[in-house]
Amino acid sequence: MYPYDNFESQVTPKTVRDLLVFMAKPYKWRLLFFFSLTFLGITAWSASPFVIAAAVDRLSANRAATSSVWLLVLSYFILRLADEIFWRFAEALMRTYKPAMVERVRSLLFAVALRKSYSYSVNSSSGQVGYWINQTTTTVNELVDTTIWSVWGRAVGMVISAVFLFIVHWSLGFLFVIWLILLFWFNVVRGKKFARLVALQTEEQSKASGIVVDVLSNHLSVRAYNAQEREKRTLYNQQRHIVRRWQESWWQNLITNIVKGQSAAIVSGLAFLIVILLYVHGIIPIGGILLFAAYFGDASSSLWELAWSLDAYYRSSGTIRNALDGLNNGDDSRTGEVVLRLHLPSTVQLELQNVSFSYPDQGDEKVLESINLKVPSGCKVGIVGHSGAGKSTLIGLLLGLYEPTDGKILVNGVDITSKDPSFTRAISSFVPQDTNLFNRTVRDNLAYAKPKATDVEIKQVLAEAQAGEFVDKLPQGISTLIGERGVKLSGGQRQRIAIARAILKNSPLLLLDEATSALDSVSEQAIQKALHKLMKDRTAVVIAHRLSTLKHLDKIIVLDQGHIIEHGTHDELVKTDGVYADLWQRQKNGFIAE
Repeated sequence: MYPYDNFESQVTPKTVRDLLVFMAKPYKWRLLFFFSLTFLGITAWSASPFVIAAAVDRLSANRAATSSVWLLVLSYFILRLADEIFWRFAEALMRTYKPAMVERVRSLLFAVALRKSYSYSVNSSSGQVGYWINQTTTTVNELVDTTIWSVWGRAVGMVISAVFLFIVHWSLGFLFVIWLILLFWFNVVRGKKFARLVALQTEEQSKASGIVVDVLSNHLSVRAYNAQEREKRTLYNQQRHIVRRWQESWWQNLITNIVKGQSAAIVSGLAFLIVILLYVHGIIPIGGILLFAAYFGDASSSLWELAWSLDAYYRSSGTIRNALDGLNNGDDSRTGEVVLRLHLPSTVQLELQNVSFSYPDQGDEKVLESINLKVPSGCKVGIVGHSGAGKSTLIGLLLGLYEPTDGKILVNGVDITSKDPSFTRAISSFVPQDTNLFNRTVRDNLAYAKPKATDVEIKQVLAEAQAGEFVDKLPQGISTLIGERGVKLSGGQRQRIAIARAILKNSPLLLLDEATSALDSVSEQAIQKALHKLMKDRTAVVIAHRLSTLKHLDKIIVLDQGHIIEHGTHDELVKTDGVYADLWQRQKNGFIAE
C-alpha cells in the first residue's frame, strides 16, 4: 500500500541530487537488493561469450566434441538461464516499489507548492507550477527507467567487457579503457552546456503550459471578446522560443554524436587490426578473435548507448533543475505553533495594534497604515471604503495570507504571527467576493468546511443559505459536478454555496468580503436573515458596498487610502457630514459613487 506522508517537515530539494536522494531513501534496501540481482544477471550474460570462445578453442584443437566441450555447452545454458532468472526476480521486486518511489516526488512537490506563501501563489502561474510538478514526476520516472534498463546494465557490462579484453590481451583492454575515459570526459563537458540549454527550453515550455491553462480557465472572456485568434498568436509566439531552444540543444547533440560515431569507428578498426596481428603471431588463439568480436563490439555498442543515456540524464537534469529553481523561489508560508483543533477557542476577540502593510513588490507604498481597532468577542464590525482603500487586504491579514509590515494582530491577546497561519483560518469562516469552487460535487464543495458532514447537515445549511431549491433541481442534486470554478452555476448560486459552506463550518469568527454581491435584492434579503442568525454570539468582520447590509452591525469603520477616517454605528455616521454619510445618501437616492 502506498504510504501517506504530508511532507511538512521535508526541506524543499534544491538540486537534482537532493530530489533523487529523497525519492530513493525509503527504498534503499530494496534498491540495493535489486542492483545485486541485476549485477549477477549481467555477470552471467557477460561470461557467456568467454564460454563459447573456450569451446571454439577446444573444437579447433581436437576437431571433436569432447566431454569438456559438452561441459562448456552446459555452462553456457546455465549462464543464460541464470541471467534471465536474476533479471526477472529483479523486475518483480522493482515493481513492488518503483511506482510509490516515483509518486513520492509528485506528493513532495505538491506539498511544497501548497505551503508556499500566498504572495507566491498570487505571483505565479498555476499552469506553470502544475507543469513543474507533473513534468518533474514524469521526468524522474524516465530517469529511473533509463538508469535501470540502460545505464546500469551497460555500465556494468562495459566494466566486465574491459576485464575480459584484458584477459584476451592487455593491448585490447588498454585501448578500450583509454577510449572510454576520453569519451566519458567529452560527454561530461558537453553535457553541462546541454543541461543548461534544456533548462532554458523547459522554462519556455512551462510558460507555454501556463498560457494554455490561463486561457482555458478564462474561456468565457476569450469568447466574449472574440480573442481566440489573438490567444493562438500569443501561444505561437511563445512556441517560437521553445523551437529555438530545442534547435540549440539538438546542435549540441549532433556535435556529440559526431565525436562518438567517428571515435567508435576509428577505435574499432584499430582494435581489429591489433587482434589480427596478435593471432598471426600466435599470441592469441582463434577464440581470442571471437572474444574480440563479442566484447569489443558489445562494449562499443554499450558505450554509444551509454553516451545517449548521459544525454538523457542531462536533459532530465535540466528539466528537473528548472522546476526546483521555480519552486524554491519565494518564501514558504510562515510556521509557528501547530494548530490543534481540540484547543481552538469558542469565542474570538480581535485587536489590531498600529498595523501597517505594504506588498513586497510595491516598495514602501503602504496599503494600510497605523490601523488600530478592537473587536470584542461577539462584536460585528463593518468595513466601508472606496475601491483600493485596503478593505480586502485587511481581511487577508486576518486570514494569515500576509503578515503585517508593522504592528500586531492579536487573537484573544495572542499575536497571530507566533502561530501557524492555519490557526486563524481554523477559527474563521470566510466568504470571498470571488467565490472559488472546485470541479467536484456540491457535497464535496460544502464538505471542504466539515469533511465528516452528513447529507442531512449539508441539506440543512443549503436551505439556510437559500440554495436548497436550486440544488434539488440539479441533475444529481448534491452529487452533481459543478464544473471548473463552479462554471455550471450562476454567480449568485456560487455565492450561496460559499455562504452555505461558511454556515457549515460554524466558526467563532466570520470574515465576509462582499458575501452577497452577486445576489439580487430579494435573495439578498433572505440570505441576510441567515447571516444575521449565523453572526449571533460570534465575532464578525464584514465588507460590503451595499451599506444597507451593514445598518444593524455594532460598529462600522470607514477606510480611505489605508487609514481609518471614520468609525461608529450606522446612525452615528449618517449624522456626520463625512464619507459614510455621503455614500449612504448616494445609495439611498439610487446610485453609487466610487
